[in-house]
Amino acid sequence: MATKILFPTFYDEKTKIWSGLPRQPFYDYNCSMGLVAFNSMKNYPNNVVQISDTDGRVVTYAESLAWATRLALYLKSEKLTHKDVIGIIGRASTYPHSLAVACLFNTTPFHAVAYTYMKEPEVIKELYELTKPSIMFVDAEDYEIMKQVCAEWNPKFITMTGRIEGIPNIEDLLKPHPMERFYQPERLAEGGDQTAVILCSSGTSGTAKAVCLSHRHVARTAQLTNSTDVVLTSATLDWMTGFSCTMLAYFFGSTQIIFNETFNAESFIRMTAKHKVTMYAMPPWQAYEVFTHPNATPENLASLKLVAIVGGWLTKAVLQKAKSVTKNCNICFTYGSTETSGVSMSLDVERDNSVGGLLHGNRVMVVDDDGNALGHNETGTILIDVGIKWKGYVNNPEETANAIKDCWIDLGDIGHFDDDNNLFLTDRKKDVLKYKSKDYWPNEIEQIICELPEVQNACVVGVRNVGRTDAAGALVIKNKGAEISKETIIEHVAKRVGVEYKQLHSGVQFVDAFPKNTNGKVLRNAARLLFESLAESN
Repeated sequence: MATKILFPTFYDEKTKIWSGLPRQPFYDYNCSMGLVAFNSMKNYPNNVVQISDTDGRVVTYAESLAWATRLALYLKSEKLTHKDVIGIIGRASTYPHSLAVACLFNTTPFHAVAYTYMKEPEVIKELYELTKPSIMFVDAEDYEIMKQVCAEWNPKFITMTGRIEGIPNIEDLLKPHPMERFYQPERLAEGGDQTAVILCSSGTSGTAKAVCLSHRHVARTAQLTNSTDVVLTSATLDWMTGFSCTMLAYFFGSTQIIFNETFNAESFIRMTAKHKVTMYAMPPWQAYEVFTHPNATPENLASLKLVAIVGGWLTKAVLQKAKSVTKNCNICFTYGSTETSGVSMSLDVERDNSVGGLLHGNRVMVVDDDGNALGHNETGTILIDVGIKWKGYVNNPEETANAIKDCWIDLGDIGHFDDDNNLFLTDRKKDVLKYKSKDYWPNEIEQIICELPEVQNACVVGVRNVGRTDAAGALVIKNKGAEISKETIIEHVAKRVGVEYKQLHSGVQFVDAFPKNTNGKVLRNAARLLFESLAESN
């Protein structure tokens, strides 16, 4: 009922299109989001914008505004404009968020990439080759790696943590500037469709993509918080959830908790109690680990008012546990992507697999394989129109064309609407799987398994474990007469892949054939069911 009241969704029988309420924009369509942040920060000078749980550093809006202004003046002195790009990659530390705001001030897009990719420098190289940033802001300990990654275009380097002889540190740029008292953010040279930020997404196929988001797109950030709220998320600046949480602070005056360690439920609960956190933004597997932890008590989680579950659902058992320890808290499921930002939200979380009603300004069409529009309770591909122009993937016209159909964005998600106009997702993006918030492609692991001479073919599936995350498992067809153990395959993948999220956490099952359609294409959902059935019987 709450979803229907807050996010009513309407169906047009003639066009077979579902729509949310019209969006009432907060800002002029050609307004710079740097100007929005600038004015907001001036309204909350004594409020705290950021607290580091790692080193205890507290940053006020007045401090962050001064830093962002001085950094913006530096970017301008380097003659950087909206046609240039700034690269940001590093751990959670004092200055990255103020730097991001400085880029908005100067209307110079920043391209953020996850620090966790440091174990996969080839991925970082592939992403930054698309945008070739003029300046790279990095941590000192990663300078040598990043220098090799960016050797082709040789950008200027500035460290955000640590110092290297001959390389500027960001604090060198934060000395008082004689013009800062008169500073005003730059105007948009190309209007609201001008690129504001470049974030990362898996796209519809292949490796990670660099996603262009305009100032109009960023202006869609929903006011989920106010100046009394404290937000905690493990998502970083490169991911839409992390970027949105940062913008919630700089647009609406809330406080964000940052930390350097990898996600840990016990630490999350400790930080919640210590900093009186009022909002979580987290994927289902993190919610599972937090709410099933023995320290998840009403006393430790008393401050929570909103838990936003992004990218999936919780089981009813976990949901009931979460509700029992968060008495005055709303739990919601959200559906969206970096390309679209928020599409829908469900506050009626007992409705299994529903992502609720459409957010204001959004339209959705469900189509079959021939592009014909479908009606209620008919499952097909979800096409999304967020009411503004999406700029696509940087220097990737093929993937952009695959994702944009006229004004509709097609991310390969499968679903349907029920008779009450609630949206349900029934399948993941085409092939891409996610383990603890990290996207991975089955094909990469399959190729590694097929390196073994005893293996004829492999099909990697994502097994939805109790944490509602895709733990990789492999169906393997052995060559005729060959002998190889499951352990040998698991160990081979472990040696060839250095990151945890691509390991065969669900193991290996041997089969004679894969489920396929009449065209010979492997049916991955059926393959997953076969794997799960074999795993249960063994």
